[in-house]
Amino acid sequence: MKCGEGEHEDLLGLMLRSNEQAQSNANDTKFKGLTVQEVMEECKLFYFAGHETTSDLLTWTMILLSMHQSWQYQAREEVHQICGRTLPNYDSISQLKIVSSSEFSVS
Repeated sequence: MKCGEGEHEDLLGLMLRSNEQAQSNANDTKFKGLTVQEVMEECKLFYFAGHETTSDLLTWTMILLSMHQSWQYQAREEVHQICGRTLPNYDSISQLKIVSSSEFSVS
C-alpha cells in the first residue's frame, strides 16, 4: 500500500486500509480502525484456521475413501489417467472430474 500499487479489495487490503485510516484519524475518537498488531493477529488467525480446516477435510477424505473402496479405486484410476507418473499440479487437478464431484456411486 505504501508503494501505491492500486486498491486491493481483498480482506488484507481492507484491514490495511482500516489501519491507514485509523492512523490518519488518530484524534477522532469515533473512528477506531485496526492497529498493525491487530492486522497481524487477524492474518495469523486466518492462516491457522485455514490450516486446521484443510487438515480436517483431508482426514475425513481419507476416512471416507477407506470406507468406500470403490470410490478409492475410481479416484485412483482418474488420477493415473490425468497425471500419469507426474505429481499433480494446478492444471491437472482442475481436470479431475471424479475427485471433484459428489457423484460417486456406492457399490
